[in-house]
Amino acid sequence: MTDRRPMVGWYDPPRLMATAIRVAISTVFGEFADRREAMASARKIDPREIDPVYDYSTSGSEFWFDFVADTGDGWNSTYAIARLLAAPHLTVQGHDDPLPLADILVMGGDEVYPTASRDEYAARLVAPFEEAAKDWPKDFEPHVYAIPGNHDWYDGLSAFLGLFCRRRTRTDWAAARQGRLVGARRTQQTHSYFALKLPHDWWLWGVDIQLTGYIDQPQIDFFDHVAREWMAPGSRLILCTGQPVWAYVDVNAPDKTFKNFSYLEGLVGLAKRGHRLCLVLTGDSHHYSRYTEGDCQYITAGGGGAFLHPTHALEDKTFQWDYPAPGQPLKAGVSKYQREFKLASDPKTGEPMVFPSRSESRRLTLRNLGFAILNWQYAATLAVVCAVFAWMLDTNARTFGSSLFEVLTSAATFWAALWAYVGLVFASPWPPVLVLAAFAGYRYFADFSWRLLAGVLHASAQALVVVIATILLAFYMPGAANRCLLIFYVGLAGGVLAATVMGVYLLVSLNWFGKHANEAFSALRIEDYKCFLRCRIDDDGKLTVFPVGLTNVPRDDGTDPPRNPPLKPHLIEQPVQIG
Repeated sequence: MTDRRPMVGWYDPPRLMATAIRVAISTVFGEFADRREAMASARKIDPREIDPVYDYSTSGSEFWFDFVADTGDGWNSTYAIARLLAAPHLTVQGHDDPLPLADILVMGGDEVYPTASRDEYAARLVAPFEEAAKDWPKDFEPHVYAIPGNHDWYDGLSAFLGLFCRRRTRTDWAAARQGRLVGARRTQQTHSYFALKLPHDWWLWGVDIQLTGYIDQPQIDFFDHVAREWMAPGSRLILCTGQPVWAYVDVNAPDKTFKNFSYLEGLVGLAKRGHRLCLVLTGDSHHYSRYTEGDCQYITAGGGGAFLHPTHALEDKTFQWDYPAPGQPLKAGVSKYQREFKLASDPKTGEPMVFPSRSESRRLTLRNLGFAILNWQYAATLAVVCAVFAWMLDTNARTFGSSLFEVLTSAATFWAALWAYVGLVFASPWPPVLVLAAFAGYRYFADFSWRLLAGVLHASAQALVVVIATILLAFYMPGAANRCLLIFYVGLAGGVLAATVMGVYLLVSLNWFGKHANEAFSALRIEDYKCFLRCRIDDDGKLTVFPVGLTNVPRDDGTDPPRNPPLKPHLIEQPVQIG
């Protein structure tokens, strides 16, 4: 039976530790040993002409391609999207005619979660895509291309290169080699970035921005050469990148996040051949949204299978920048230009073009009230911490010939018991050390400009509920006079209450302040609300984007092969026409 992995438990303590270690290692060593530069040296690209494999400019009367990003989390969601991508004729609610199968598939980053490895790619990405395409003819092998996201980089890009970049052209040292099959689709790229020539002078660039948005010099040289030498004057460009920088940018300090992306989009204009950047595609945020700036569309479609991200915190972004928008001229004496990214809106309702809707996204955030249940391993870990802390306080009390139970219940009032509790905390050094460690951790966790205050308030709320629970349990819980039973009660109640406070913190932070979008929804691991893009270049050279959404994802019932219940995809918005 196929290994059908569940959604990643991001708050499971072993997962938190493993991911943190991989992130730290990849961040440090990724800057010192960049695999892209090594591969560029080992697999040189012929600058004289484009590799014929990447030339789709003569492909039929209509050319179709799919864009999907953020796949390979749980089986249910990834398999559902893989089924839609593999359908020979895709019937979509909101569009009269079925959409034909795409000629190529472009994956927009984060092809696997939580961290890249051969086993994770095989189980979380390749297996569901192969199952979805098992009825295809044996000799039918459409092409697939992929750019890496940050999760693909967590092993230094090793597994990604082995899966997607296996193809090799013939050299003096080695014979030519085919790419791998990924879900019955053949990989064609030889590097983690690529340029595809599409019909009617359309081009698609897939860019590798590594972990921090850094673009290596060989990659810059490659795209600069493509723009200057291979693209016909006046070509139109589709840019695939790893992050929706326009949505992430801090308008008060745009240089931190926008600099690398600005340089990348500027390569189109530096060629001075009249090229136009028409469409930017990305994932990383696991939802659908569409921004506009001038005639260019910026679409985030990270709904390929990973947990859902919220949409109600998205907003327009306007800021001053050193260079104008693509296609706009530099003006003498002007040092700053206004960049303005606006959320597209429905012409009928005025609502932003996002999926899920803002109201639905806000409602889904309420699930954080069940944080302790949804993330029971995290709650269990907090329970152990609370029990250990109660044991320390009881030990402190016993040095004075008493016990935690006796110290608390001998107090005349609740406030007296509270002061007695505080006294036990400071009776030895270890409890204060744990308290300070907790405050420091929550300060680091806070996603606010006023991190210290947010961390103190969050940690204080967690401490307060545990203290109150301890006092009430000592007074009213049967058997609390027994040392072990009281510690057990405190651990159990403290774990549930502290985890619930975490959920309330995430709920309030997101719905009231627009913060902790990733943390709040990774806790929920929502499998539904998935999406991808099916794109068409027609006979007239017009590009049309069909945003396909899937609100409900079927749950696996364990049968082998899967039962494949009907899917009900729909158009998220009316087809977007470009160019």
